[in-house]
Amino acid sequence: MIYSVNLKDLTDKINHHAFAQYLANTGWTIFPARKEYMKIFQYKTADDDFSQVIVPFDKTFNDYRRVLYDSIVTVAEVEKQTAEQLMLSLLNPNADILKIRLQNTKMEMGNITIDDGIRLYENAKKLLVAAAQDVINPKLFHRGRVDDIAAKFVDNCRFGQTEVGSYVVPIVCPFGQFDEDRSFRPLNIFSDEEECASSFTRLVVNKLLSGIATIKSCIDSGDHAGLLAQPEKSAISVNFYEALAGLNPNSQGSDLEFFTQWAPSVKLNRSAVSRIQISGDYFAPIANAVRKLKETTRKSARILGRITKLESSPDAETRTTGKIAVRYLSEDDTVKTVSVNLAKEDYHNAIKAHSDGSYVEITGEFGKADRQNVLTCDSFSVIE
Repeated sequence: MIYSVNLKDLTDKINHHAFAQYLANTGWTIFPARKEYMKIFQYKTADDDFSQVIVPFDKTFNDYRRVLYDSIVTVAEVEKQTAEQLMLSLLNPNADILKIRLQNTKMEMGNITIDDGIRLYENAKKLLVAAAQDVINPKLFHRGRVDDIAAKFVDNCRFGQTEVGSYVVPIVCPFGQFDEDRSFRPLNIFSDEEECASSFTRLVVNKLLSGIATIKSCIDSGDHAGLLAQPEKSAISVNFYEALAGLNPNSQGSDLEFFTQWAPSVKLNRSAVSRIQISGDYFAPIANAVRKLKETTRKSARILGRITKLESSPDAETRTTGKIAVRYLSEDDTVKTVSVNLAKEDYHNAIKAHSDGSYVEITGEFGKADRQNVLTCDSFSVIE
């Protein structure tokens, strides 16, 4: 619910072009109008009833705000949602909106305990960061600082306001893409649909939903071995598991629901699953998986050293991997050098670490006896 805000005042912030596009993409049909300063849309229900709304295009008219607000209320009634929910979409016309709903009979007034609130917001952000890093560089464990692309993406996302009847955390994720210089380029309502559908934003939203669905499916089927294998098989990191486990509310009898309010103008490349509900019973096996996966990573070798050599394709655009040589001090105080293959993003960070002379931390498994100078990388991070 948007408290202490006059909804009619918010209509001034709504782009009438975005509203018209929303109607065209959600089944409303444009009706011929003689006036150039407005558009008329009609909607025919299954019972052959008609609803009609006007989208004014000239803000100088005295009744502009009233007409636009009345149209929003009508559309919301037809679509069986609240005016507040529709306005959230219209105020963010080129964004996917992820929602995390905490349901409990004690939350009918739209408030929760302070501890539950802090846990919900902190771990919602961690889950978004983990999904972004899993898209950028799939690996078992993301150590060290957050990749700058993931950080920039999350910085462009926003928390919305909650709704009465439950406690909902809406996360507004504007469409954007990263250019060659790793800068975030926002897309807008006039951007091509295919570009928005393949954007980094849509990839992250899909990754988050499919990750939760995969974890829930393994628990439902009793496939605990599959649950532990998921990070390597489906590129769901331990960080993702840990953030999901952290969303476990203290309140008894609480359920969590994850769902998406997709940008209506971007119908391509939507996750097959858009609504997932997790009861409190799921958090024990998720937390157990986190513990066992962390034990697995602790058994891996860990080295701390400096990069002495870089080797990869000279064409940065086609480069998918890179090899580095790292000099480190072994447990018997012997200086050794090991060769490590890295994914594209890790190799990009390795180039900077080599240039700055920074230390790097790598975990993984050494080769067999005849290949002890090769390390299979599970995680790579730069020590700042």
